[in-house]
Amino acid sequence: MLSKRLDMVASMVGKCDTLADIGTDHGYMPIYLIKNNIIKKAIAADISKGSCNKAMQNVILYHMENNIDVRCGNGLDIIDENDNVQGIVIAGMGGMLTIDILKSGKNIVQKASQLILQPQRDIDKVRKYIHSVGFKIENENMINEKGKFYTVIRAVKGKEDYSNIENCFGKILIERRSPVLREYAQSEYYKIQNILRKMEYNIKTDDIKYREFNELLLLYEEVLKCL
Repeated sequence: MLSKRLDMVASMVGKCDTLADIGTDHGYMPIYLIKNNIIKKAIAADISKGSCNKAMQNVILYHMENNIDVRCGNGLDIIDENDNVQGIVIAGMGGMLTIDILKSGKNIVQKASQLILQPQRDIDKVRKYIHSVGFKIENENMINEKGKFYTVIRAVKGKEDYSNIENCFGKILIERRSPVLREYAQSEYYKIQNILRKMEYNIKTDDIKYREFNELLLLYEEVLKCL
């Protein structure tokens, strides 16, 4: 039912009564979590009416009408504080959109005990935001699925501070010397090297972008030394 990416997201969810899956698409995530006795109830939310219709069809197919409430709307706006949501899943969206969703539903977020996030980009900004609202990263994992790299973060209530390199690449992934992070860092390192070579060939070494790419290259060099 779940792709490799979504299976990793599901593996990060801790047991709870009610979970909100924001951007549920076909509703496979809450169905899987209930079938495996990880959660009891879910709110499957999506801004797309088409996705909501597909999710509802699957909820009926798996006879989970009493366990999953499909809601069509924007982010956490369709969640009420009386829903008593303990877990929030936001997977497959951009990092800045993920942050916007968390910001718009800050009261819901503060009542939650776990956040499971899989941002597609700007992951460093997501880590910083998590820390700014009283959550700490309890677990983090990374996979390469069909040539694309995905990072999943599990955050719980708590406080912690990350250095710049830990925000960029993930403290837990660095400490574990994640082979997938190493593969990703090496791939990006070579891409940046090629960009710099092209800029040098075109005599653009005074360009602001050239300096930015140089700084980025040094950052990747630093993390690769740790891995």
